[in-house]
Amino acid sequence: MHAISISRISLDRPVQMLESSERNLISRWRLVAPTVQILPTAMTCLPMPDSWSQLLHGPSKAGESKMPTATRTPDDERLLLDAFRSFGRVAASLEVSYHTLQDEVKRLRRELADSNSELQNAQAKLRREQCLAEVSALLAHEIRNPLASLELFAGLLTESKLSYEQRDWVEQMQAGLRTLSATVNNVLNLHSLPKIEMVPIDLGDLLEWARDFLAPLAKQSRITLSLQNGLSGVLFPADRHRLEQVLLNLVLNSVRATPEAGWIEIAGRRRRGEIVLTVSDTGSGIPPQDLSRIFEPGFSHQKGNPGLGLAVCRKIIEQHDGTITASNRHEGGATLTVTFPATAERSEGESR
Repeated sequence: MHAISISRISLDRPVQMLESSERNLISRWRLVAPTVQILPTAMTCLPMPDSWSQLLHGPSKAGESKMPTATRTPDDERLLLDAFRSFGRVAASLEVSYHTLQDEVKRLRRELADSNSELQNAQAKLRREQCLAEVSALLAHEIRNPLASLELFAGLLTESKLSYEQRDWVEQMQAGLRTLSATVNNVLNLHSLPKIEMVPIDLGDLLEWARDFLAPLAKQSRITLSLQNGLSGVLFPADRHRLEQVLLNLVLNSVRATPEAGWIEIAGRRRRGEIVLTVSDTGSGIPPQDLSRIFEPGFSHQKGNPGLGLAVCRKIIEQHDGTITASNRHEGGATLTVTFPATAERSEGESR
């Protein structure tokens, strides 16, 4: 089952903010710490007034000797006053820092609670998507077998003696079956893509198959489908069924975007050590802001398109070490380009 990934919600920010507040408090303390540290020493060294002594030790009793008092100078009083003022500033600064840090902790706790809520929501969404993927794959498996039987019977009908009108009906049925088959295979390939089986295939033969197989779809939509085949006899190690799905998806995507009397061209050629397959059309083109998103699962700018085909194409092509890109044509329409490295490519004559 395909693992649906989600972005991990970062909880580092609250911790970083708390550490920053702690560093701020420490830096403030370092500024006032020297004054706080010398204050007790300064107070013990200064002479204590009689009123203070009586406040601390009580009044002297009869017969007790009175504690000697040292003579105070203006400098002593000024030093003591400055020390108390510094202590007051320290206390005020620490109080402000304490309340600031307390507010920051409360805010970070709220942020952490919100992050936990988002994480729980994301996990619930992931579970729902996994269940949906399982149900979709199950339904696709159940549909694919009878769909293959219908496709087989439709093919047998085209080989029988039919009137022009009857043959047109059968071709329309084939077009509908092949469109449905593409959707079913896309669901299966998106959620469960087994390991590919690489064998040398004739790319020219693959392109001719695509033209013939997709002709009923083009005819049903009154679109001209053509082929420019420059890969006849070129062998390439690939999973043929997967590449058939790629071509089916690309042409079907163009059919949906191309109006009546338009055309679609399938082409293949070799270019500087690469194999290039293209599907071009005279459709509505792709909005520039969507060019970077059309290969995302579920994204589509076409009404009625489930948005699976191009995502599956990219997965299959990447399995073959290839790339796929999209661009708009100057004349109108779009071109989807598939590129494979030709390091393992060889001609049919060289393989014998």
